[in-house]
Amino acid sequence: MAKAIKVYVVDSEGNTLSGQRVKEYGGSEQRTDANGCVTLFLEGTNTTIYVNGFEAYGGSVSRLDSKEVFTKLGGRF
Repeated sequence: MAKAIKVYVVDSEGNTLSGQRVKEYGGSEQRTDANGCVTLFLEGTNTTIYVNGFEAYGGSVSRLDSKEVFTKLGGRF
């Protein structure tokens, strides 16, 4: 069963950024919308999420909240 995760990309001050590249390992790249958000549908038990080519998260899907916030360089906000 897939888990839907909303991924928001922000700058260092917490402002959302549109047009940022987000993808799950092996998946297709998406760009954040005007609200700085993309929705990923994660199928497996483990995943790796990339933001602008930087690894933002690697680990268990069950540890992800339904809303995750990362910086444009892949850090957790």
